[in-house]
Amino acid sequence: MDIVILRHGQAGMNAPSDEERSLTERGTVDAANAGRCLHILGFDFDAVWVSPYRRTQETADQVLASYPELERENKVFLVPESYAEDVIYELQQSGVERILLISHQPLVSSLASLLADGNVMSIPPMSPASMVHINSESMLPACGDLKWLRHAPLFDRE
Repeated sequence: MDIVILRHGQAGMNAPSDEERSLTERGTVDAANAGRCLHILGFDFDAVWVSPYRRTQETADQVLASYPELERENKVFLVPESYAEDVIYELQQSGVERILLISHQPLVSSLASLLADGNVMSIPPMSPASMVHINSESMLPACGDLKWLRHAPLFDRE
């Protein structure tokens, strides 16, 4: 399975709840650039799973502008307080080969760390709009191959 894990773009702090925080102007630009970068790199996704929070939905809007044929699937197990082990279980059950996940910190770093190194603390916290590419044949902890980690706004650097 090829997995790209993307943290939502930069979000503002002035919202009635965490779930309703929206992207800043920079967050919108970075999310659009992430989508263009993935398209230029030749990624072809079978599925796009997104947290239901506003900032991840807005990030998905920008990324999917580069993939108009794809539709997102909202997944409640991609909210910030979710467990990486639960996401791995869902991935194992999905039957999907190439997937884009759009979620939050700390889940994005924990998931990448668990897949690549077998613990949830090995990859530093991912900044807004950062993304990581992992390939895993077995979808078991510590069995993933971390291909690259890219950060906004310099997506052309691994």
